Amino acid sequence: MAKKQAKRSAVATSAGRKRHRRTDEELILDLKKKIKDLRVRQESRKLKESPSIKSALAAVKWLDKASDAAAQEGDALLRHALADARKPLAAHLTKTGVRLPKARLPRGRRPKETVS
Repeated sequence: MAKKQAKRSAVATSAGRKRHRRTDEELILDLKKKIKDLRVRQESRKLKESPSIKSALAAVKWLDKASDAAAQEGDALLRHALADARKPLAAHLTKTGVRLPKARLPRGRRPKETVS
Protein backbone atom coordinates (compact mmCIF):
# COMPACT_ATOMS: atom_id res chain seq x y z
CA MET A 1 0.00 0.00 0.00
CA ALA A 2 2.93 2.33 0.71
CA LYS A 3 4.18 1.86 -2.86
CA LYS A 4 0.86 3.01 -4.32
CA GLN A 5 0.95 6.19 -2.22
CA ALA A 6 4.51 6.91 -3.34
CA LYS A 7 3.46 6.62 -6.98
CA ARG A 8 0.48 8.92 -6.45
CA SER A 9 2.61 11.57 -4.77
CA ALA A 10 5.13 11.46 -7.64
CA VAL A 11 2.33 12.00 -10.15
CA ALA A 12 0.83 14.80 -8.08
CA THR A 13 4.12 16.71 -7.90
CA SER A 14 4.69 16.47 -11.65
CA ALA A 15 1.16 17.73 -12.34
CA GLY A 16 1.49 20.52 -9.78
CA ARG A 17 4.35 22.35 -11.53
CA LYS A 18 4.36 26.11 -11.42
CA ARG A 19 3.67 27.97 -14.61
CA HIS A 20 6.54 29.84 -16.25
CA ARG A 21 5.59 33.46 -16.72
CA ARG A 22 7.41 35.28 -19.49
CA THR A 23 9.43 38.31 -18.57
CA ASP A 24 8.88 41.73 -20.11
CA GLU A 25 11.97 41.26 -22.28
CA GLU A 26 10.64 37.97 -23.65
CA LEU A 27 7.30 39.60 -24.44
CA ILE A 28 9.03 42.49 -26.20
CA LEU A 29 11.13 40.11 -28.30
CA ASP A 30 8.02 38.17 -29.33
CA LEU A 31 6.21 41.36 -30.33
CA LYS A 32 9.23 42.55 -32.34
CA LYS A 33 9.22 39.23 -34.19
CA LYS A 34 5.51 39.66 -34.98
CA ILE A 35 6.15 43.18 -36.27
CA LYS A 36 8.94 41.91 -38.51
CA ASP A 37 6.69 39.17 -39.90
CA LEU A 38 3.94 41.71 -40.61
CA ARG A 39 6.38 43.96 -42.48
CA VAL A 40 7.52 41.02 -44.62
CA ARG A 41 3.89 40.21 -45.46
CA GLN A 42 3.25 43.88 -46.28
CA GLU A 43 6.20 43.93 -48.71
CA SER A 44 4.97 40.69 -50.27
CA ARG A 45 1.54 42.25 -50.87
CA LYS A 46 3.15 45.29 -52.50
CA LEU A 47 5.17 43.06 -54.82
CA LYS A 48 2.06 41.16 -55.86
CA GLU A 49 0.55 44.39 -57.24
CA SER A 50 3.15 44.43 -60.03
CA PRO A 51 1.75 43.03 -63.32
CA SER A 52 4.89 41.00 -64.03
CA ILE A 53 4.92 39.42 -60.56
CA LYS A 54 1.17 38.71 -60.84
CA SER A 55 1.73 36.91 -64.14
CA ALA A 56 4.68 34.93 -62.82
CA LEU A 57 2.71 33.90 -59.74
CA ALA A 58 -0.18 32.84 -61.96
CA ALA A 59 2.25 30.78 -64.07
CA VAL A 60 3.49 28.97 -60.96
CA LYS A 61 -0.08 28.23 -59.90
CA TRP A 62 -0.96 26.92 -63.38
CA LEU A 63 2.12 24.71 -63.36
CA ASP A 64 0.91 23.29 -60.04
CA LYS A 65 -2.57 22.65 -61.49
CA ALA A 66 -1.08 20.99 -64.56
CA SER A 67 1.11 18.84 -62.32
CA ASP A 68 -1.95 17.73 -60.33
CA ALA A 69 -3.78 16.87 -63.56
CA ALA A 70 -0.79 14.86 -64.77
CA ALA A 71 -0.71 13.01 -61.45
CA GLN A 72 -4.39 12.10 -61.78
CA GLU A 73 -3.74 10.77 -65.29
CA GLY A 74 -0.69 8.86 -64.08
CA ASP A 75 1.79 10.67 -66.33
CA ALA A 76 4.86 10.79 -64.08
CA LEU A 77 7.19 11.99 -66.84
CA LEU A 78 5.07 15.09 -67.52
CA ARG A 79 4.77 15.73 -63.81
CA HIS A 80 8.56 15.76 -63.41
CA ALA A 81 8.93 18.05 -66.43
CA LEU A 82 6.42 20.52 -64.94
CA ALA A 83 8.27 20.40 -61.60
CA ASP A 84 11.52 21.20 -63.43
CA ALA A 85 9.83 24.19 -65.08
CA ARG A 86 8.49 25.45 -61.74
CA LYS A 87 11.76 25.37 -59.78
CA PRO A 88 13.66 28.33 -61.37
CA LEU A 89 10.57 30.54 -61.48
CA ALA A 90 9.71 29.77 -57.87
CA ALA A 91 13.31 30.38 -56.81
CA HIS A 92 13.31 33.82 -58.40
CA LEU A 93 9.96 34.77 -56.85
CA THR A 94 11.01 33.67 -53.37
CA LYS A 95 14.28 35.58 -53.75
CA THR A 96 12.33 38.75 -54.53
CA GLY A 97 10.17 38.20 -51.45
CA VAL A 98 6.93 36.77 -52.85
CA ARG A 99 5.35 34.05 -50.77
CA LEU A 100 4.37 31.06 -52.89
CA PRO A 101 1.91 28.26 -52.28
CA LYS A 102 3.48 25.04 -51.07
CA ALA A 103 4.94 23.03 -53.92
CA ARG A 104 3.39 19.65 -54.61
CA LEU A 105 6.41 18.15 -56.30
CA PRO A 106 6.53 14.54 -57.46
CA ARG A 107 8.19 12.05 -55.18
CA GLY A 108 10.23 9.06 -56.11
CA ARG A 109 12.44 8.30 -59.05
CA ARG A 110 12.11 10.02 -62.34
CA PRO A 111 10.78 7.57 -64.94
CA LYS A 112 12.98 6.71 -67.87
CA GLU A 113 12.19 8.66 -71.00
CA THR A 114 11.02 6.61 -73.93
CA VAL A 115 12.42 7.59 -77.30
CA SER A 116 9.74 7.72 -79.97
